[in-house]
Amino acid sequence: MVVDDNRKRTDLIPRQDIPDSWAASGRCPVCANKPIKVIHLQGSPDYLLCARCEASFEVEQNAGLIRLKNIPEQLGFVESELRHRWLQPVDLAKLMENRTAVMQKKALAVPVQALSDEEVWKRMLGLYRLGNKPKLIEFTLIQAGATREQAESGSARLQKWAERDNQSQTRKLFWVGTITFLLIATLLFGGWFLAGSRIIAQLNQGPTNPVLSKQPVLPVEILKVIPDGLKPEFLKSPAAVVEQTGPNPSRCPTQSPNAASLFGGESKAWQRGSQLDSWQMISTGAPATIRIPKGMYAGFIDNTTFIFAQAVGPATIHNVNFVVIMCN
Repeated sequence: MVVDDNRKRTDLIPRQDIPDSWAASGRCPVCANKPIKVIHLQGSPDYLLCARCEASFEVEQNAGLIRLKNIPEQLGFVESELRHRWLQPVDLAKLMENRTAVMQKKALAVPVQALSDEEVWKRMLGLYRLGNKPKLIEFTLIQAGATREQAESGSARLQKWAERDNQSQTRKLFWVGTITFLLIATLLFGGWFLAGSRIIAQLNQGPTNPVLSKQPVLPVEILKVIPDGLKPEFLKSPAAVVEQTGPNPSRCPTQSPNAASLFGGESKAWQRGSQLDSWQMISTGAPATIRIPKGMYAGFIDNTTFIFAQAVGPATIHNVNFVVIMCN
């Protein structure tokens, strides 16, 4: 075993209160980052958190052992051995120092069936689409029976495939987003000086000849001419804000309610895009917060500058009314 079984004891309990001074002077047992942080939760034992590698762990009552709450990616190769197990902090450092040797020993200890080159590639591609990092994919496939040469060859092929795929996705997203972008440009131009209901009616018309531009869809000065009482809510919106946090990978929705549940916004605002596996939201009401799952792409129009922008999941876009999402 990588970690002694005598560490998995039920008579050991975590310390309820951890002094903040421990974090100020302590180091992360996984990545050696200093300082770390004490997390205080009412009704639960305190624990320590490393902001660098995201490892978190409880401290045993007598302060001699620790138990990981969140196992970071660096220790994913021994996750099953560390789960729910008390151990010395130095044990984690040793695992990191001997990572390659430990993984090779684990691979030799478990008989595995040899994999063909095509099977290695299929598994590698599947793991990549789930969001796994290239190095972790290599280690995983070696444990599953691939040779080091197969893993390295597959990684080189995967890198080229990912570059081509990213370029293809960007072109598709840009094309679909441009159509939506120009739709808004055409429809709003004829409705600036009309009442609110007329503006909404203009939004239901079709697009004209698309012409890509990095300039705003309308001169921003025009917005100042429109009386506040005639402006739809999205024209009173603050600027869009993109955060690089969002949902985990997900399947593409099949219906509008599913799209609203996954991405956000109102169900009635979502409809299928002109491209396969794409969804678009056009709303003239209050701005929405839209969530982009990992592995998906989005194009949107900023309500204050009317410039087309893009976001790659996982991401969260605040204050948006016009967005196109490509599932793959």
